[in-house]
Amino acid sequence: MRYLIDGYNLVYAMGLLSQKKAAPGALEAARFDLLDHLHALFGDQSGCLTVIFDANRVPRHGVPEHDYHGLHVRFAVRQQADDLIETLVQSEGSPKSLTVVSDDHRVQTAARRRQCPVLGCNAFLDVAERPARQTSPTATDANAKPDAMSPAERQRWLDEFADFADDPALKKGLNPGAFDFEE
Repeated sequence: MRYLIDGYNLVYAMGLLSQKKAAPGALEAARFDLLDHLHALFGDQSGCLTVIFDANRVPRHGVPEHDYHGLHVRFAVRQQADDLIETLVQSEGSPKSLTVVSDDHRVQTAARRRQCPVLGCNAFLDVAERPARQTSPTATDANAKPDAMSPAERQRWLDEFADFADDPALKKGLNPGAFDFEE
């Protein structure tokens, strides 16, 4: 599975930056902290990650696209990261094999439209930080029904049905007092 990650969304979700107006050098430090954390989690598999960051201008090193410990890093120069992510999703030849990681609903909607799997930032961290199984699953394990929904699956369903919370007809239908039954 390949991942396309909204970098600053993940930076803020991880608490690497706490405010939108960061001190000089804080954005760069937070970017490197994020990239180092992702590399530590994915190791040799870091090449499956592309991290997109907003940028008003080309970063200090002068390259808008480069690799960092195997991770692919892109800066959305003179555009929003969301716009670049949407462009990359639209041009993707195998959208079902590209998971988009973002808390931005516009990005999530664009990804779903192309049938890309979508994870919110916290759900991605839950999945990425889950320790790998020490042993390979047996045939019985592979066919067993899971006891509970994974955090990533739960987030996917919450995102999928988020619009239903405001549907007045659905609210009335789910309200136990909405129906009058005569005995």
